[in-house]
Amino acid sequence: MELGQRLKEERESRSFSIEEISEQTKIQKRYLIAIEEHDWSKIPGNFYVRAFIREYAEAVGLNGEELIDEYANDLPSGDDRSYEYMTPSRKNSKASRTGNKIFAFLPKLLVFLLVIGIGFAIWYSVVNFIQPAMSGNGEEDTQEIISAPEQEEEEDDEATDEDEDNGASEEEENENEEEVEEINPSLVVQDVNEDGTPRTVYELIDADSFELTLDTTDETYLEVTTIENGGEPNQPFTGMFSTSDAPLEIELEGESFEVELNIGLASNFDIEVNGIELEYELDPDENVHQRVIIEWENEMEED
Repeated sequence: MELGQRLKEERESRSFSIEEISEQTKIQKRYLIAIEEHDWSKIPGNFYVRAFIREYAEAVGLNGEELIDEYANDLPSGDDRSYEYMTPSRKNSKASRTGNKIFAFLPKLLVFLLVIGIGFAIWYSVVNFIQPAMSGNGEEDTQEIISAPEQEEEEDDEATDEDEDNGASEEEENENEEEVEEINPSLVVQDVNEDGTPRTVYELIDADSFELTLDTTDETYLEVTTIENGGEPNQPFTGMFSTSDAPLEIELEGESFEVELNIGLASNFDIEVNGIELEYELDPDENVHQRVIIEWENEMEED
């Protein structure tokens, strides 16, 4: 009996319709029908053949891994998907938009500097040439009377400048103290393993909480597994993850956590931890299917 026929008979024995299986697994009906008809050409990639079969089997009460092993010779191997529809990296788009804004601002900046230069030239001409020429015919007594208040004003200005400098120094010292006390969380790569399914281990440091945000611009298979304080694993999400599910936010509080992400299409999948965008250590365009593990231990409470 073929794999697809076995799944179909198991579904019908449980009185499940294709629509019910599609709603439960979030797999499109046309892919489920292709599995039942043993037609792998209608499924977008060989990796998804196994992922869809695993989800289908679990939905009708069968062990997906055992079923895949049993029919391994009937399934396509490798991952021959071309991903021609992939969208450009959003980082490149952001950089492009930033560059365009800078070039658009340059003409205005040049005009502003030109106006300041002309104004300075006019002021310099008045102070050094026009004003001395107009006051040259005046009496010396008048100059002496005028110079005395100017000297007092200069002394007052110097005293005011010293006060301002002292105040500014105190403010800078306070800001420096605040900067020393402020600690920003960061992600550090701990391990990279390219054997089998590529895997990268990150560690979140200098953080008193764990906030995970997952987003995608395409449909991808996703498994999210969390382990709290070394306890039993929990899966807040498993199945096909699409734009209708995004963004998925997971907030964890405790002493330590480990989060493992099994991502089917990493090239269009974004990960943020405590507002930090995770940079893939392994190129997501070359390593489409990969696992990402994020470890966190709340050392802030101990301090």
